Amino acid sequence: MKKLALLLFLLFIKSSFCLAQSKMMIFEDSLKNLGLTLSSDTIQENRTQANYAFIKILVNSLKEKSSFNYPFQSILDFVSIKKSEDNKFRIFSWFTQNDDGSYRYFGAIQMNNPTKLELYPLLDNTQSLKTASSISDTTLTTNQWYGAAYYHILPVLGIKDPYYILFGWKGKNMQSSSKIIETLRFKDGKPEFGISVLENAPKSNSFSKRIIFNYTKEASMLLKYAKDDKLIVFDHLVASNEQSKQLTELYAPDLSYDGYKFKFGKWIYQENLKLKNLPEESDDFFIDPAKDSQNTSPVIKN
Repeated sequence: MKKLALLLFLLFIKSSFCLAQSKMMIFEDSLKNLGLTLSSDTIQENRTQANYAFIKILVNSLKEKSSFNYPFQSILDFVSIKKSEDNKFRIFSWFTQNDDGSYRYFGAIQMNNPTKLELYPLLDNTQSLKTASSISDTTLTTNQWYGAAYYHILPVLGIKDPYYILFGWKGKNMQSSSKIIETLRFKDGKPEFGISVLENAPKSNSFSKRIIFNYTKEASMLLKYAKDDKLIVFDHLVASNEQSKQLTELYAPDLSYDGYKFKFGKWIYQENLKLKNLPEESDDFFIDPAKDSQNTSPVIKN
């Protein structure tokens, strides 16, 4: 009798799991169709409406039990989904492109909470932050997010106040893009962007909360964590001529590398790095969609 009861219980568990997975697959299929529209439809209004529907269905799907571990594999061509190595949270981030070449960013942080959905929407506040005295030194809530599409999370753990480094891409307009080093921590359990741990210039002993690299859309910029060297590595950007020195949006790499080295909880600026393994653009995880003339969506590499 006990064996029969155990067998029935196991069958019930398996049936419930299969039903939940089937429901998630239906959600995912709807998200995929909407994702294709929001990323590639030629009419801006259609992209906008598809995005609103996409957000609603995504939130409903995340209300399902065990949704935190569902991979959403078929939407990764237009949505970046990155999970922290400590399995504490994952970040969804994506964008829509306007007809004038500008971008709007969307995202959410899902916490690994097995009992209920703990989701923090990220509201793009880029337009308001353009007038801020210093974006690099401002602490931001999830309602004040400096929107970006994130392609890597670097955890900084084992210290008194742990935090995370986020690597992001931010298309700006038809002329320029940005790469971003963002910092994230959880204060009283809630996400907060901006910790003063990134030295803003060589030997300055002055630290910013985020670093923003502007560069011309005619170029590609590398920004990644080099595990072998234990460094954050990025292209050194320069003006193409004397006349454009004030126009950082038109800067481009000069084939040298700078970076950050971790010391005592902070990241210290390093110039002219000599690397064990020279990074290549193909090592990066995110490709500017402007380089793909057939698609306005991001291309996330496996």
